[in-house]
Amino acid sequence: TGGNSSERKISLISAKAVKEALEENRHKVKLFDYKKGFINLKKIIPKFDVIFPVLHGEEGEGGELQKFLSKTEKPFVGGDWKGFRKGWYKIPFKRFCDKNNIPTPVWKLVEQKKDIIKFGFPCVLKASNGGSSLEVVMIPKKNDLKKTKVNKLLKSKMPLFVEKLIKGVDITISVLGDQALPVIEIVPPENEWFSYENKYSSETKEIPFAPSIAQDLQKKAQAAAIMIHKELNLGHFSRIDFIVSDTTIYAIDVNTIPGMTPKSLFPKAAQAVGLNFPKLVQRLAEMARDQK
Repeated sequence: TGGNSSERKISLISAKAVKEALEENRHKVKLFDYKKGFINLKKIIPKFDVIFPVLHGEEGEGGELQKFLSKTEKPFVGGDWKGFRKGWYKIPFKRFCDKNNIPTPVWKLVEQKKDIIKFGFPCVLKASNGGSSLEVVMIPKKNDLKKTKVNKLLKSKMPLFVEKLIKGVDITISVLGDQALPVIEIVPPENEWFSYENKYSSETKEIPFAPSIAQDLQKKAQAAAIMIHKELNLGHFSRIDFIVSDTTIYAIDVNTIPGMTPKSLFPKAAQAVGLNFPKLVQRLAEMARDQK
């Protein structure tokens, strides 16, 4: 848990919840802060049966941690590091969608404001290695290029792209093993979007079974989530975000290690099928252990 990314705080909150749930199931658990590095991690790994990464952001979700863990030959919760890399980094994921004919908003690599102007408005500027909506900025019209966040991202030297701003219903689908959990509809405060602030505020509504979306579309979205999860070999769990506009389901994001507090979207989806948080965490630990 922990680490050095912009998602450190959320990672620590998630890990604390997972630790408490595992302890409730009578497991011995140790939290390891990724800040201490691989050398220290390697020292303690032999003492434990299963490694449970709850490290959000690039360090935990971008594949390097999974690559390291796969060499230790200890069971760990997660999946293939190559799939993590391709799914979590947004530009490789856009290319993956295009290659596999998965609808995703039209996009283009950008470096300067003139590239964004050429692409057109309304659009969204994103960093390939951003997480938790922190490296994302909405640009509805040309005048919005003056936003501080736009300038900050353009100066960041991170790989950036713009995509067409799609109006529709935000949904997210959690995958547990090979099962798609109920679709959750995300309703941010009026006239706002699912930003970092709204993601963790109590004002955003997160509604299981997505009442605004027709059943046939929900099934299609679940099938798309399963396909993405399996193609990327994401392993024990993932959460994939979509926008439904008319009857088109656009793939937006892959969360290779979803938020894991009892109030997070993945546990909410599990709860909707009667799997409470301690049972969900137990299931994930068992899935990892039994795979070896």
